[in-house]
Amino acid sequence: MTHDAAYCFAADLGGTKLAAALADEEGRIVAELAEPTDPRGASHVAAQLVACADTLARSAGVGATQVRQAMVGLPGAVDPRTGRISLIPNIAGLEDFDMLGYLRARFGAGVAIENDVNLAMLGEHALGCASRCRNAAFLALGTGAGLGLLIDDKLYRGASGAAGEIADLPIGRDPTAKLPTATGTFELEVGSHAIMDRYRRQGGTTATTVRDIFGLLEKGDPVAASVLEETARWVALAVVTLQSLLDLELIVFGGSIGVRPELYERVRRTLPSLLSRPIDIAPSQLGDRAGIVGAAWAAANALRQRAVPA
Repeated sequence: MTHDAAYCFAADLGGTKLAAALADEEGRIVAELAEPTDPRGASHVAAQLVACADTLARSAGVGATQVRQAMVGLPGAVDPRTGRISLIPNIAGLEDFDMLGYLRARFGAGVAIENDVNLAMLGEHALGCASRCRNAAFLALGTGAGLGLLIDDKLYRGASGAAGEIADLPIGRDPTAKLPTATGTFELEVGSHAIMDRYRRQGGTTATTVRDIFGLLEKGDPVAASVLEETARWVALAVVTLQSLLDLELIVFGGSIGVRPELYERVRRTLPSLLSRPIDIAPSQLGDRAGIVGAAWAAANALRQRAVPA
């Protein structure tokens, strides 16, 4: 490695898994690692992020002072004005923890935090299937549902950073009904728990995970097929809602469920019956690496901008 070159630290932090990478000034990843997220909560996770950065720097032969920019993706809303984190139930204490302040004590002022699905959108825009798009969305479907929006070539975050919190979209169930959970109504139809519940309600007994349902689908199981058809219909309604509002060039499907062709092909077949004009959808080209690629690209871009004289 060049000893006077600048590098970036990138991280994609989830409730159970942390992916981290070191990238050069062009956003090219030179070292990376993945490990379970520390279950003890915010301050321990913050320390884990710094420890990952140190480990990566050592493994790449990079001095600590050469890491001058950091971008951390989080599974929640980040207020673009204050950096305050909200809507993040799966990492204890993170909403009340000054993550930006902690990371700036390690890396200096060149630190940013961002919603993880927003970074996945940036990853697909930089190196994936949305590289030629100015207006696109990344729809993440897995345990939950999330959305990253690219409008006029820029991330759209909304007034408080909550743009794209699609789990709350009132599709599928009455949003005014009293529900025994804080989960949004759309997520109650398309998240992994919803899919398993639908499978059981339709009489399925063999599968214990959504992965099992996809496996049964390959064997021609009629219950698995019915479950995926109904799930695809709710997803298609959300896609049509997005397209009606935003007129997107492409909606990228990601996440452990969204990337499955068995789902998005069913969505694709459903769309013409819901909207007369065409809607382009595609599976994520980067897969589960979209978030870390987007974080590295965003950090490198910020580093280059800082290096340009005013």
